[in-house]
Amino acid sequence: MKTILSLYDRLIFALAYIAAASLALVTVIVALDVIMRNLNMQTLRWISAVVEYVLLFSTMAAAPWLVRINGHVSLSSFVNLMPRRLQTIVGELALVVSALSLAFLGIISADLTVQRWMDGSVDMRSVNLPAWLLYAFLAVGFVLMACEFVRLLLRGELYNGAEGNH
Repeated sequence: MKTILSLYDRLIFALAYIAAASLALVTVIVALDVIMRNLNMQTLRWISAVVEYVLLFSTMAAAPWLVRINGHVSLSSFVNLMPRRLQTIVGELALVVSALSLAFLGIISADLTVQRWMDGSVDMRSVNLPAWLLYAFLAVGFVLMACEFVRLLLRGELYNGAEGNH
C-alpha cells in the first residue's frame, strides 16, 4: 500500500511539473507568434489550437496538486464566524460534496471519452486530435481531484484554500 501511495504522490507532482512546463512552452510559443506577426512574417497556424489544448491539459494536470497544497481559492470568511465544531462539520461536508461532485464529473468525462473513442471523433482545428483525448484530460483531472479531497477527509484535514488567498 505504501508503494501505491508513493507512486500516486509522484504522479500528482509529475503532473504539476508537466503542467508548469507546458505553460512555459505556451508562453514561448505565443511570444514567438507575436514577434512573427510584428515582423510581418508568416505565422504558424497551429499555435492557437495548441495553446487551447495545452490550457485544458495544464489546468487538469495541475488541479489535483493545487487541492493538495490548499491552492484553490476558497471563501472562508463566513465559515470562520461559526463555532469551531460547526466549522469542522461544514468543512467535512464541503470535502464530501467536492469529492462526490468531482467523481461524478470524472465518470461523465470518462463515459464521453469512451464514446468518442468508439465513434472515432476528431477535434478538427488547425491541429486535429482524437476527441477522446480532450475528455480523457477532464476525466483524469476530475478523478484525481476527487481523490485529493478524499485524502484530506481521511487524514482529518480540512480544506481552507489558505495558499490560494495570497
